[in-house]
Order: sequence, then C-alpha cells, then structure tokens
Amino acid sequence: MFSVDDLRRILVIAADMGVSDLDFQTGYPLFVNLYQYRHVMAREGRLLTQEDVEAGHALQLEIFTPEEMRLIANHLFKGAAAQEEMNRIRGGLNVAYMVEEKHAIGHERRGKKHRFRVNMVQGQTSGGETNVQITIRPLPAMVKFPEEYGIPDAIRENFFHPRGMVLVTGPTGSGKTTLLASMMRDALERLKSSYKIITAEDPIEIVLQDVIEQMLQNGQIPRSFVHHAEVPTNLHGFDLSIREGMRRHPNVAMIGELRDKESISAALEMVLTGHMVVSTTHTIGVSATIDRLISGFPTEEKLIKKQDLVYSLRLIVSQILVPSADGRVTPLREYLVFDAKVRDRLLKTSIENLMPEMDRLLVEYGRPMIRDIEARYQDGKITQEVYHGLEKDYALA
Repeated sequence: MFSVDDLRRILVIAADMGVSDLDFQTGYPLFVNLYQYRHVMAREGRLLTQEDVEAGHALQLEIFTPEEMRLIANHLFKGAAAQEEMNRIRGGLNVAYMVEEKHAIGHERRGKKHRFRVNMVQGQTSGGETNVQITIRPLPAMVKFPEEYGIPDAIRENFFHPRGMVLVTGPTGSGKTTLLASMMRDALERLKSSYKIITAEDPIEIVLQDVIEQMLQNGQIPRSFVHHAEVPTNLHGFDLSIREGMRRHPNVAMIGELRDKESISAALEMVLTGHMVVSTTHTIGVSATIDRLISGFPTEEKLIKKQDLVYSLRLIVSQILVPSADGRVTPLREYLVFDAKVRDRLLKTSIENLMPEMDRLLVEYGRPMIRDIEARYQDGKITQEVYHGLEKDYALA
C-alpha cells in the first residue's frame, strides 16, 4: 500500500532528479516528465525500462489503486475529502504542497524544503468508473539570476518601468514564472531600485520573501520588499487582488496570470492609474498576445481595450522550452519593446490588421523567435533535427 511517507520520499527523489511533472492516475503507474520525455517511475524512485520488465519487474505492482489515489488526494488536500470536494464543485483542485526532509542532526540535508504545485481532476475509466488524475510540479527553491538563464540585456533593461505592463507569454511549463521571479530577485537582492512588490498567484510558486529574510540575516539592509498573496486562499480572484493592490500603493504588482476579461480590465486599470504590472499569459508568440487578450471582450469594447493595452504595454517576452543537445531543455525567446514608435504604429492599426502589424514590428524593432533558434543552433545548444523542426514553425514569411 502506497503511503504518505512513500509520496514524500518519491517527490524528493523526483525534485532532485530534475523532473518537471509527476502524474499519478488511478489504474496507471507513476509517469514523470524528465526533459520533455515521459517515463514510468517505480515506487522506489527509479525510472523503469523495458529491460526491467523483461528481467521480471512486475508492472502490476506499480499501478495505483482507487484506495491509494484517494489517500494521496486527501493528504494533498490537507487531509480533507478531496474527491467529495471535486464532486461538489464539478471542477479541479489547485493546492501548494511542501516536503521538509527529516534527517539526523548534522545531516547536510536536514530541514531542506521542497515546494510543489498540485492539480487534481476527476475523470472516468473506460468502464465508466470515476478515477483521479493528480499532476504535481516541483517548484525551484530559489531562482537564479537573469544572466544565468541567458536572459538578454534588452529584456533586462526594459523589464521594469514605473508606469507600464510587462507580459511574459508561452505555453504551460515554458518557464514564464521562473523568468519573472528571476527578474524580481535581481531587483531585490542587487539593490538596483527601491520597490514595494506585491504578488497575486495561484498558487504561490517561488517565495521571494526568502531573499529579503536572508539579506536581513546577513546584516544587509534591503531597499525593497515583497508580499505574496495566494488566490483563492488569501484573495478571492485575480481581479480582486489587483483592485486591493491599488489601495496598497505598490511600485510593482506581479499577477500570476491574466486569464479573463475581469483580470485584464483590472490590470489595465492599475497601469492607467500609475502602477507597474508584470504578468503572464498563455499566448504563443508576441504577435498574438494583444489580439488574444482582447478576444474575450464584447465587440463594442475591443477597440478601447486594444488602445488601453497599447498605451500600457512596455515589453512582451514569449518563451518556449525545447530539447537541448545535452539531453535536457533550453529556453528560446522572442521579445518586443513597446517604445514610442511601436506604440504610435499600433495605435493607428485596426484590430483586423493587428497581428500582421505586430509581426512586422517584431522584425523591425524586436527579436523574432527564429533569430534565437538560429543562434542556439549555431552555438550548439540544439541539434540539427530540433533546429529544422523549429524552423518550419517560426520561419519568417
């Protein structure tokens, strides 16, 4: 019987290994995503191969039963009845989870903490029975500085603006939050500015408060500080978080995601009243971002929302992760800085012509994705096979 201790142990093993996602599902073994490839992980924490099965490893012993999945789900949901709650709300559950390693006094890993992001959703088996699927994502304890991620100077120099919006876009798992947090750590720890930073996240992923606490412990006076809030644990929704934020007079508001017209409208209101907002969206590519953000508004509101976005935006960065030549993953980015010339052209552009004009501006004033793809291929970061696959999708017209 899989236990809570087994869960904690395997999460630590996976986090140390560099796994990006663990997938538990009724009737399945544990699947893990390691550098964009799925593997079956045995309960002792080893990646299984076909040779293991041929040598006598019983796969049936790795399959999670309904009872085990109920135990895992309830534990992750802080001991409450997770499946009953999913039945009640007809939706998924999102929670944060932490494992603290227990070792003898003096052990170098004693007290080491690992944080995870958890999503739970119910579904059905082929026989019509209810099953549970749980995705657990390890979160980095602390992000590295921007130069360690290869974030270019143009992004770093234009990321913070006293009045404006910066968006980081890309698919799920592309490192958007890591990029945001890296820039925040850079500002906090290197004393580059004096900021009050507030966040609204679902859930809180990277705890930047640790940076300030470490500085204080080291006798260093910080010039900035950060306050994290979780949606919906601390505040009901992103739109409410943004409006509450305006009463707190922050320099920077980091919003986990602009996901609906309410949060988009609230973020624009915050920018237009003199604050800086940094956030993420799930759009693919710089050119599609404005069009995607206004798509959910009624026709009669789209023009004013487009104009507000153009006035507000200072930088859009789009990022993807692709397989690297060393068997891991590497980030690829495109970006566009919204200076006066770019904003002026977009203000004069109709909604129907917005994406083609964004494409042209990206080539003229920004850095399109194909340029990063070419650079990573030339410096040996990606293989020829990966390069040709990406070239088909991102070649300029």
